[in-house]
Amino acid sequence: MNSANSTTLKVVAWLLSIFVLITIGSQIYFSYNDKFEYNVALEYEVSQSISFKGIIVRNETLVTSGTDGIIDYRYEDGSKISAGSLIAECYSSKSEILSKQRIVAYEQEIKNLKEAQSYVDADYSDADSVKKLIDEKYSEIVNHIQLGEYELAQQDKAQLTLLMNKYNIITGVDESYESLIKSYEGKIELVQEVYSAPIDVVTSEKGGYFVSVTDGYENELNYDTIYDLSADDINAIIENPDKSTTNAIGKCFDSYSCKIVGIINTDNPYFADTYLSVKLSSGNTVYDVYVESIEKLDDEGNCIIILSCDMMDASIIKNRVEQMHLVFDDFKGIRVSRKAIRFVDNQKGVYIIYGEDLIFKKINVIYEGDDFVLAEISEDPEYLNVYDQIVLEGFNVGKRGSKTA
Repeated sequence: MNSANSTTLKVVAWLLSIFVLITIGSQIYFSYNDKFEYNVALEYEVSQSISFKGIIVRNETLVTSGTDGIIDYRYEDGSKISAGSLIAECYSSKSEILSKQRIVAYEQEIKNLKEAQSYVDADYSDADSVKKLIDEKYSEIVNHIQLGEYELAQQDKAQLTLLMNKYNIITGVDESYESLIKSYEGKIELVQEVYSAPIDVVTSEKGGYFVSVTDGYENELNYDTIYDLSADDINAIIENPDKSTTNAIGKCFDSYSCKIVGIINTDNPYFADTYLSVKLSSGNTVYDVYVESIEKLDDEGNCIIILSCDMMDASIIKNRVEQMHLVFDDFKGIRVSRKAIRFVDNQKGVYIIYGEDLIFKKINVIYEGDDFVLAEISEDPEYLNVYDQIVLEGFNVGKRGSKTA
């Protein structure tokens, strides 16, 4: 009993000793660090760029309808179409479109049920593979919902229903869908009694890509007229990027390639015939561009610039004017405040907190901002590393504790 008590007392004493050491160490550490103003070295990215408002120009063809009515589009914006494709149907009222959509939905349900019913003679072993597909499709739906991709989630929901119907037929849960098919056929007949055919249909004259949004500049801006635009013309379009159009229900264009025209301000207007990059304020995508021409307007650095781009994606096809950044270089390094920079033996660097010491670490500057620089990221321990604690103020070089790495 005494031996057990003795052991317990030793363990308690050992734990108390550890606690005291940790407490004292923490107090020393924080009291030391509290003497200094410092920040943590983190990666930072800077783009050397010129911001401007760019006008997007393509060879576009208006798609028009000869009647006034409610438009039911058959394609999503940005969809590729072929010559003669049915682009849209015009109805006299919204209720007619809803009736048409119900008929299409019922017909799709019938098609899916008939496909599922064709598995009535399938081997039971097929159930495992279908079950696996059900699990995968369910995960895809959850992922789409989390990303806000509700249209894709709806499409996957229909596929999931089909898979579940197949599974029920294979496993014998359902023997037949004939009664359900007849039910949908009856619903179609009821809707067709009040449904009227479209008053007009619109087809494409040629192939390309379709978008339902127009702005009134389709017949004015193209690859030929872009070179005749003056500064006043450009500013007028930027100030009023959307003009009314008559009978236009959309437009077609040949490809996602485009030209961009805008007014920039630069001290060095001599970078025509070069390849650069463009970033849009509305997204993170970077587009490769070719600088076709730069026309100097005045002595204040204003210039008309024309760029060509091989590919701009569907996310921006509705917009005529975009806030853009013409990128010359991207720099990625460790951000260092200018007030942290010191010189030791003519070597530029910073002091960092390392335990109870201050250690001098070198930096190789790759970019200079107004109140900071970017230091090259290096694996060399003599150079500043990510997450080092950079001392900004609160010490005199040469005092106790300062040393080089």
